[in-house]
Amino acid sequence: MLLHEHLSEYCVKFKLPGVLESYQHLADSAAQEKLSYSEYLCKLFEIENSGREFRGREMVLKMVGLPKLKTIDTFDFSSSSIDKTLINNEILTLRFIDECKNILLFGPSDVGKTHLATAIAYAVTFITAGDLMIQLEAASATNRLDNYFKRTIGIPRVLVIDEFGYVKFNETQANLFFQIINKKYETGSIIITSNLSFTKWKEVLNNDEVLTTAILDRLIHHSHLINITGESYRLKQKREAGLLDISAK
Repeated sequence: MLLHEHLSEYCVKFKLPGVLESYQHLADSAAQEKLSYSEYLCKLFEIENSGREFRGREMVLKMVGLPKLKTIDTFDFSSSSIDKTLINNEILTLRFIDECKNILLFGPSDVGKTHLATAIAYAVTFITAGDLMIQLEAASATNRLDNYFKRTIGIPRVLVIDEFGYVKFNETQANLFFQIINKKYETGSIIITSNLSFTKWKEVLNNDEVLTTAILDRLIHHSHLINITGESYRLKQKREAGLLDISAK
């Protein structure tokens, strides 16, 4: 059996796709650069490790339901009212997770709420408010609500609920939403994005003032409240591309 076949067989057996893909090219480079065997082996392991980290991040995104990956490096602070120092020194350090604090992001549509939530939300559960209600009601109808709370709500240290306010809840949904907030209270962190001020939340929560107060009390008790203002990114892009008639009144 040829050497390449032996190496391929071992790489498959020990699940080393990065080594399999790169060992020959790296060996050629190592020979030209006169690297030692140890240096060559170290570089080979570095490539394998980088590949595993990348695949791990991709798997996390797929498992937790995050939308397309967006990083804080691509967030346009120049067009936003966001305090960059607060984000870098308080939020991105993830200290809020250890302190079981929440992050509530407010602002009109398309000013970067979801982008910001996604950028700080690795190894978490990310879901829109509408999809959350669908999953909760499905779990309740099949007598799997307790399991859903334990697996989807209880285990992740951070739960991201996107687009709260776009869908109004009925009585059952509002009560299920309260259960989620109550179960995460002081045991984990919640990130919520919403286009509504607190005074409008009651309209989403079946106009139940008592329930709304109970939810807000738990959310606000330990939280960072971040209000984002600025021009819609999509409208800005259209205007810069000359697709908007800025002279129209």
